[in-house]
Amino acid sequence: MKLNKLYYFMPYTKGKGIRDLYQIEVARVGTKHEFVETADENDFRLVFEIKFVKQLFDDYKPVKLMIWRTFTDTNLRAIMTL
Repeated sequence: MKLNKLYYFMPYTKGKGIRDLYQIEVARVGTKHEFVETADENDFRLVFEIKFVKQLFDDYKPVKLMIWRTFTDTNLRAIMTL
């Protein structure tokens, strides 16, 4: 997966699934300290700066998270067939 090839983000709500679509405006490396003052300045994270696009589904759609059970790399065509 290449960060410059990520265009959209769909947050997963634990126990519910996915519903909304966001556009990734910036993908960068940041630190947890940017968001939590007491966190270690060397605790690096991927940071997505996102913009809401639209709600795709009336209700949440369950999905199986694949990679370390934290995210799934897929495409919109596959998502729309859920």
